[in-house]
Amino acid sequence: MLAWQFCTLHCLKMNPEGATSQLIYMDNAATSYPKPEGVYNAADQYFRHAGNPGRGAHKMALDSARQVFEIREKVAKFLKIRESERLIFTPGCTYSLNMVLSGLCRPNPATGQNAHLKRGDSVLISSLEHNALMRPLTRLARELDLQIVKLPYEPGKIFSVAELRRLLNEVRPSLVATMHASNVTGEAIDIGAVAASCHVARTPLLVDAAQTAGLEKQHLIHPGISFWCASAHKGLFGQPGLGLLHVSKEYDLEPLIAGGTGSASEDLNMPVVYPDRLEPGTAAGPAIAALGAGVDFVESVGADVILQHEIRLSDAFISFLNASNNVRVYSPGNVNNSGSIIPRVANVSFAVPGMTADRVVDALDKEFNIAARGGLHCAALAHETLGTTEAGLVRLSFGYFNTESEVNELARAVHEISQRAAATAGPS
Repeated sequence: MLAWQFCTLHCLKMNPEGATSQLIYMDNAATSYPKPEGVYNAADQYFRHAGNPGRGAHKMALDSARQVFEIREKVAKFLKIRESERLIFTPGCTYSLNMVLSGLCRPNPATGQNAHLKRGDSVLISSLEHNALMRPLTRLARELDLQIVKLPYEPGKIFSVAELRRLLNEVRPSLVATMHASNVTGEAIDIGAVAASCHVARTPLLVDAAQTAGLEKQHLIHPGISFWCASAHKGLFGQPGLGLLHVSKEYDLEPLIAGGTGSASEDLNMPVVYPDRLEPGTAAGPAIAALGAGVDFVESVGADVILQHEIRLSDAFISFLNASNNVRVYSPGNVNNSGSIIPRVANVSFAVPGMTADRVVDALDKEFNIAARGGLHCAALAHETLGTTEAGLVRLSFGYFNTESEVNELARAVHEISQRAAATAGPS
C-alpha cells in the first residue's frame, strides 16, 4: 500500500463543525502515526492468543516466550548488536536512561564493582538535552554533587567534535551523555566521530536515540557506544510503552528495580545473566510484537529510503519558512554534516512573532486540522540554549506517511496564520 493511500484510509477525523476532513499529522517526533497495518495486527494477535512469556511450560506461555526471543533476535540484528541478550526491553526510553544513570551510581554486588559515577565526578552533555536525561541527571547531581558540564551549542551539529575532544582531555568526565538528534531542532551529532572520541578517551558514552532509532542501518557498530537508549513507538513504528536499552559487554548495571524474572526463582537476588538481570516483571508482549512488525516494515521499505523521504519533505518546508518574513526558523535545512550517518532528522521548529507557540498550534489544529506540537517539547535546556523559553516553538515533525501535497497545505496554513499575526502587530 502506498503512503498516500495508507493515510487516506487512516487519517480521517471529525472537525469541530462535524464534517470530515483529512488530518495532516505532524507530530511524528512524539509518536509516529499512522502505524503500518502489520503493527496493529501483530499487537492484536499477541494480545488475543499469547500467554505470559517465561512463566510456564504450557503451550501459550512457551509460544509467547518464543515470540519475545525471536523478536529480540530480529531487533538486535537490525541494530547490528552481536550479543542479543544485551538488548533490554524496558517501559520506555526515559526508563532506559534512568536505568543507566541509576545503575552507574550504585555498586554492583554481583561483580563486586564499585559505583562508576562517584561523588564529585563530572558528566559531559550537549546543550539541547531532553528532560528524559536532564531530570534524572539533575537529581543525581544534587545527591552526589556531580558536575554537569555542557558542550557549547553549534548550529547544524549540536556540538563540535573538536570541542568534545578538548573537554574529554581537560574535564576528564566519568560519562558523556548526549542525544543522537534533537527532538526540537532536528539537528544530529556525528555519532561515529563522537563514539570514536569517547572510545579513545576510555569514557563511557550514553546515547539517547529516541529520535533516530529506525532511521539508519548501523546503529551500534560503533565500539564507543556504551549505553544506547531508544523508544519503540517513533521511527521503529511500534507502540508506546516500550523502550530499548543496549548495554555493551564492558559494563554491568545494577538493576533499577527488582522482581520476578521466570529464571533463578530460588534466588532472592536478581539474576546475573542478561536480559533477565534488567527485565523484572512480565514482558510487554503486545508492544514487543508490535515492535517486531515495525522493524519488518522498516526493513521492507529501507531505513535510508524512509530518512531521505522525510528529509526531502522537511527541506521543502524549511525552504518555505526561510522565504517568509513572518516566521523565525530554528531548524537548519540541507545540512551537510560531513561524515555523519544521519545529518539531521525531519523535525522543523519555528516561531511566529507576536504569537505564542501554543496559540499557533491551536490555530493549526482547529482551523486547518493539522496536528502539531507547541511549547517547550520537554526540553527546557534546549529552549534555554536557543532563547525560546518564553513563547516556545512550533514543531512540525515529518514521517514516512506524510506527502508532498501536505507540505503545500502546511505552507498555506502557516502563511495565513503568520500574516494575521503580522497584521495584528502592525508596522514595527
